[in-house]
Amino acid sequence: MERPTYGYSADDASQPQDQPVCPRHPDRVSYVRCKRCDRPACPDCQRPTSVGVLCVDCARDVERQQAQTRPRNALGGRMGPQTPIVTYTIMALCVLAYAGQALSGGLVEQWAMFAPFRAIAMPWTFLTSGFLHGGILHLALNMWALYVCGQYLERTMGRARFTAVYLVSILAGHTAVLLLTDPLSQSWYSGTVGASGGVFGLFAAMFVVNRKLGGQVAQILVLIGLNLAVTFLNPGISWQGHLGGLVMGGALTAAMFALRPKLSPVADRASIARRSAFVHAAVIGAGVLVCVLLVIVRVAMVSAIA
Repeated sequence: MERPTYGYSADDASQPQDQPVCPRHPDRVSYVRCKRCDRPACPDCQRPTSVGVLCVDCARDVERQQAQTRPRNALGGRMGPQTPIVTYTIMALCVLAYAGQALSGGLVEQWAMFAPFRAIAMPWTFLTSGFLHGGILHLALNMWALYVCGQYLERTMGRARFTAVYLVSILAGHTAVLLLTDPLSQSWYSGTVGASGGVFGLFAAMFVVNRKLGGQVAQILVLIGLNLAVTFLNPGISWQGHLGGLVMGGALTAAMFALRPKLSPVADRASIARRSAFVHAAVIGAGVLVCVLLVIVRVAMVSAIA
């Protein structure tokens, strides 16, 4: 009488006729069977699911199949919830930072505000200054723009990519301030605050996304044009920060679209998603590296002048 093999070759460990054992652990008697392949599975190899207990191999196959059919966003990332959590979090941090400015008597600005002359001594201000604001109107306008752009881009690009583009745009905005400010002028010692560098980065990202997806771009161009006009006509606004954020946000988003792996009918969607994440992380890293190198070059030039 032949012994049952439960789908495994003769090289597998022999199994007692009346006591099925786990194929992965032949020394364990296993009376629970996988609902998918009917093989015995010991407690360590059981994976509870909504349709019953699966063995570890079948659970992995099911997960792979689900990944193949999982909807992806425009850049190949996983579709997130509809609630723009990152956008709301950034807005909340900006409001909290403004409250801290109002209550600290200048202490928050002293430690978090970006100024070209102390940029190297206080490198964290390249980012933290993007959460500070110069007044309630300044805060309200930036939060409105962040809300309008953020809730759309966060769903379209995915949380991680959206967050990266926003933060690197802030970094690029303050890098541009350092690059384009005359070290012999009073502006070299003046502070720069506001989320505008990140917001302008989102303006550019929205333009690229809509253009790639076949959406309307005329209104976005008008929005960018009006904001640039206000920027250059008002001497109290840091045009360098706005311009730096705009260029970086557009460049990062365009590069992510251009370099994302192409999806073919026979491609493994999960594998493509992992490759997209790796490529896009490299794009973001390259953006940060460019800013760091520009800062180093600028500091060396200023030191040579001094």
